[in-house]
Parts: sequence; structure tokens; C-alpha cells
Amino acid sequence: MAALPASLSTIRAVAGAIARSTPSLAVDLVVAVDEACTTLITRAREHAVLACRFVRDGDCVRFRAQVRSTAVTVPDHRSLYWRVVSAMADTVATWVDGDGLLHVELRCRA
Repeated sequence: MAALPASLSTIRAVAGAIARSTPSLAVDLVVAVDEACTTLITRAREHAVLACRFVRDGDCVRFRAQVRSTAVTVPDHRSLYWRVVSAMADTVATWVDGDGLLHVELRCRA
């Protein structure tokens, strides 16, 4: 999907639907995914595509997203982004690869 703020409502809806059967997971997942995607969108190149993938495994959901970015570093671990996502997700990883893609991977468990 387009790396634009207008895409966030769709991403939130998908996250909520995936976690719907586990209410204790739903809020954490939606907030973490929303914050992660917002950060990717703000760092995306013009006309970039935001690629997202959810994998449900029992009471755990893994989320991975990437976007072509102008960023050469990951968001600071003292930033609001990192604090919010770290508080909502059990694990968080953010990296920039050699192809100019900024990645976020997180896992939320009920």
C-alpha cells in the first residue's frame, strides 16, 4: 500500500481483526503496529510502498513492515516511537538494510 497517513486506518483495521479473538492482545498489537507504521511513513521516500505482513501463531502475532526510506539510521531508542512500541510489544527490532529499506519487526503475545 502507499506509504501515506491515509493507509494507517487500513493497517489498524487489519491488526484489530487479526487479534480480535484475543482481546488482551488486540489493544497492544493495534497500538504497536500503528506507531511502527507511522514512523515508517514519516521516514518513507516520496511515492514509496509500505509492505506489511502479519503472522498469527496461537496467542502470538508477529508483524513485519518495510518501506524505502531516506533514513540511514533507525529511530533512536530514546524516542517516543521506541518507548511506545517497546511498551506494547514483547520484542521489537528496527534496522536499515543495504538497499535503503527501513524495517520494523515486532511480536506481541497475549
